[in-house]
Amino acid sequence: MSNLEYGYLGPPGTFSEQAISNYCARYGGSTTACGSIRDIVEAVTADRVDLGLLPLENSLEGSVNLSLDLLYQHPELKLYREIVLPIEQYLLARPGVKKEEIKEIYSHPQAIAQSGDYLANEFKDAKIIYTDSTAAAAKKALADRKRAAVGSIRLAEIYELEIMAENLQGDLPNATRFVLAAKKDKDLGPNNHLGEAAASDFKTSIICAPKVNEAGVLHRILGKFAEENIDLTRIESRPSRQRLGEYIFYIDLKGCSSDQHLSSALEEVKKISSYFRLLGSYPKTVIE
Repeated sequence: MSNLEYGYLGPPGTFSEQAISNYCARYGGSTTACGSIRDIVEAVTADRVDLGLLPLENSLEGSVNLSLDLLYQHPELKLYREIVLPIEQYLLARPGVKKEEIKEIYSHPQAIAQSGDYLANEFKDAKIIYTDSTAAAAKKALADRKRAAVGSIRLAEIYELEIMAENLQGDLPNATRFVLAAKKDKDLGPNNHLGEAAASDFKTSIICAPKVNEAGVLHRILGKFAEENIDLTRIESRPSRQRLGEYIFYIDLKGCSSDQHLSSALEEVKKISSYFRLLGSYPKTVIE
């Protein structure tokens, strides 16, 4: 079993904690709660934790842009594993509170967005207030009968809140994808379990920017992968922050960078890019 230390977006009761706790139960390790996604990255780069669990995207609400931006801003980071957690949102309040008493609903913006249809239909007049985490929202709900929180069932257990409604996201499949990031030169030891998976289960992530910003440039980049029959699983653009209209691309691909066909495609993309970085090749863990 591993003795690595993992930083996650706390406090206890968040979906991040649920994901990393399940992972550690399987592979070992200990956890440290961080106050924000920036704090996670800072803890990793300052060697206060070995790896950081970063939320990357949600199946309903899309990418977590701050995580993408921080990966770009910190070239010393490398991705080592993907963790996918199914998400179910609950409406939580103090025991005995009735629906008509609720005047304010608190939660993280992602949780509110995932529960948007339910909240719009059932709490049209309630004030929606964003918090840094779902756990922070639970604390708000615990303090006042007029408040409710959106979050996980674990929050109900930790803060002794009552479940007023469940499955707020409806019938849509809701899952969040996390990645474990560490410094490239970090010695993670021989028993870290990070690379355990069949070769077919690996994913490779890169960041790149074209040498020239002109029509067809993205097509040329993607064409290099098509020539080698490499499947793309995701592509996302973010502003370069250098000048208006310039973008960098985050691309996820099936396979490991050591594979001959993928390696060849990556070399070709590198030739036509002004910026190229291999974030890592890593396996996936699905939390049931």
